[in-house]
Amino acid sequence: MPNKPLLTVAIVVQNHRDVIESTLTSLYDISGIPLELFIVDDGSSDNSDEVTQSVLDYYQHEQTFYFARKKPAGLGNSLNEVLSQRNGRLFWAPQTIADIDVEQLSLRLEQLTESTKSVVALQGQTLPTNYKEWLSLISQKNWPQNGSFIWDLSALSPGNHFFNPYLTAFHGLELAARLGDIPSVKTTKNWFSPSSFFETTEPDFTLRQELLLTLLRRADYGGSMREAVLEAMQNLPAKTKKSYDNDLLNEAVQMKQDGRFNAALELIEEVLQNNPSHSAASNLKIEILEKKRRFVEASELKHQISKSQQQKKSSSPQPETIDTEEEDEDIKISVIVPTTTYGKPALEHCLLSLSKHCATANLELIVVDNASLDNTHDYLDELREKNFLNCKVITNKKNAGFAASVNQALEKTNGKYACIIHNDIEFVDDAIGKLSSLMDENPEFAVVGPTTNKTLNPDQAAKNIEESAPDLIRAEYLDSFCMMVRTDAGLKMDETFQLAFFEDIDLCFQARAKDFKVGIAPHIEIKHHFGTTTFALDLDTESEQYWKNVSYFNEKWDIEVFSEDELKSLSTFDQLLALDDIVNPLFPEQKIQDQFNRLFTDEIKTEILNSQHDDDVLCKLVHLFMVMGEREIMRRLEDRLDNIDIPAPLIYQLVHFYFERNIYSRCTHYLNRLKQQNESLRADLYRLAILVENKDLDQAIPRLKTLMEHAPANPMLYKLAGDIHKFSGNKEEAQSFYDLAEQINPFEFANEEKDAFGFTL
Repeated sequence: MPNKPLLTVAIVVQNHRDVIESTLTSLYDISGIPLELFIVDDGSSDNSDEVTQSVLDYYQHEQTFYFARKKPAGLGNSLNEVLSQRNGRLFWAPQTIADIDVEQLSLRLEQLTESTKSVVALQGQTLPTNYKEWLSLISQKNWPQNGSFIWDLSALSPGNHFFNPYLTAFHGLELAARLGDIPSVKTTKNWFSPSSFFETTEPDFTLRQELLLTLLRRADYGGSMREAVLEAMQNLPAKTKKSYDNDLLNEAVQMKQDGRFNAALELIEEVLQNNPSHSAASNLKIEILEKKRRFVEASELKHQISKSQQQKKSSSPQPETIDTEEEDEDIKISVIVPTTTYGKPALEHCLLSLSKHCATANLELIVVDNASLDNTHDYLDELREKNFLNCKVITNKKNAGFAASVNQALEKTNGKYACIIHNDIEFVDDAIGKLSSLMDENPEFAVVGPTTNKTLNPDQAAKNIEESAPDLIRAEYLDSFCMMVRTDAGLKMDETFQLAFFEDIDLCFQARAKDFKVGIAPHIEIKHHFGTTTFALDLDTESEQYWKNVSYFNEKWDIEVFSEDELKSLSTFDQLLALDDIVNPLFPEQKIQDQFNRLFTDEIKTEILNSQHDDDVLCKLVHLFMVMGEREIMRRLEDRLDNIDIPAPLIYQLVHFYFERNIYSRCTHYLNRLKQQNESLRADLYRLAILVENKDLDQAIPRLKTLMEHAPANPMLYKLAGDIHKFSGNKEEAQSFYDLAEQINPFEFANEEKDAFGFTL
């Protein structure tokens, strides 16, 4: 026989199909708390039973009791039925659960069982202790929901072991009002959070009236207290008008608030069946579809509404006849969005904002899927099936990189303009429409982009824009988070830039080379969730990819690396320090190397070694000699670094330098000098790679698993996983991981020569 439970949890569902699984799973994942679970399906009609049964079959929890009614009896009656059969001393009745803090829940249960006074634990609030506080609470909007109460039933008389069956919500608060001014456990932290699908119910006229009636029934409220309650009842605000003049829609609103989305959609569909053009019903349907994360259907419905409104507008009498070059149905703008790895959440968020804020009637969407690792493929199939924004999908078996992806899409465009965007941007208004209008008005501009909150181009940072700025500012280059390109300008991205960085600047330089202008629209702004994709791929401005592209860009456009005249005005020593400020740390420019060789004489070497340098200068010298490959003087100066704080960028470059030379002890030495705030995924990757190279697999394997959970899109992790399997003799598994690394980044992790069995040598 199982032990007697301490806690009874009551879950009452009525068309809550969307939240049942998360609610029950959260409860079943609790360990260390003896509980029994009562689930009452109160007449659901949305196949909630199927989800419930599936979860019950999976967990096989011995102390779960499931009841399904054919007809609803109401929340109060359902809770009372559980109370009559429960075995636990403590009672909790949350309507939905997204997450449980087991430590906090255990603490509340312990406080209740050990307390000699407290009757209830209340999350997030304290109970009133006198009639004035009760009246104040009743007048407010935010009442504690049922799930915010955990009751100690042993502290209540049996006559109070029931909830008001006539209420639709707030049964716990009514019980507290009925019991009197009871003490409660004080809480500072929440033990659970409800599902995001569940909207907090606001008390209406009827609920306020019921709670005041409960106070009037209390024997301890007489005289002036009773008069104050009666006065509050007389002064209740009038019953609020229903949201809609349609009873079905009003019922659907209540269901939406309760998280019963499927049932609400059924009622809305009934309204739309009788009146397909009912705008309020359509808008409510869109809200619910977005709550259910059915973004494609929501966006398609928005598109239909927008199209219908435009048709009505075009068919209504106009004061003048206006000739247009193209009809609404013609494609004017092609939106290009490359995506890769685990990019579906960002892509969904981006496209939802696009459909919500931008005019889409003359727009087509082209998504380039660069061998995503999640279920992006299924999502894109759904987009095509629904013909969402005339969607086209280009699928690559390996990550083609941003430049190549954009070029693939440019070949498929039908629009006059191509709006190239990252999948991690968010539209807050019709930025695409505004940019296209600017392009119409300024034909000499081939590339135009907005401002944003986070960007590598300071000229596009919204914080740097003055209110008095004109509508369009001429610029040298743009950041590709959002850039609109004139398709007849014949511009294409240079695919030499591979995965990322500088292909956008290069495109702007191409436009300017063709005598077009590049512009920033300072008063058009979008949000940029910077680095969502690149950081996952271990790409940032410290990465090898970045500095490789810097080198290629400077060489291609003959960018002046330094001014010889300016250098000559400095001493030899200061010239060396100036070179360190401008040199490419991973791909040093030949011109800088030549200048260094001219400056680095035996005399200056002796001077540097015999002089004392402040910390900043010492770090610059070590860095410069590292980049220039002067190992001897570098090592002698390195010894002095032991007594100073080394900047994190220099530490990482030193680790990279020694790792490339297989000197792992020096790598570890510098990694250990990182401050906590400067630790990063790159440091973890180096530590893991060192373990793998040293074949310390007992430590490497658990570290690999941990990093895989935190950075599942990082190609280096798959490469290292392949190495581990190779060392263990698992050839097929090794090859599968190498293939995944190549799929994510074929430029760096392309498979090398294979033996007769297809195994990497």
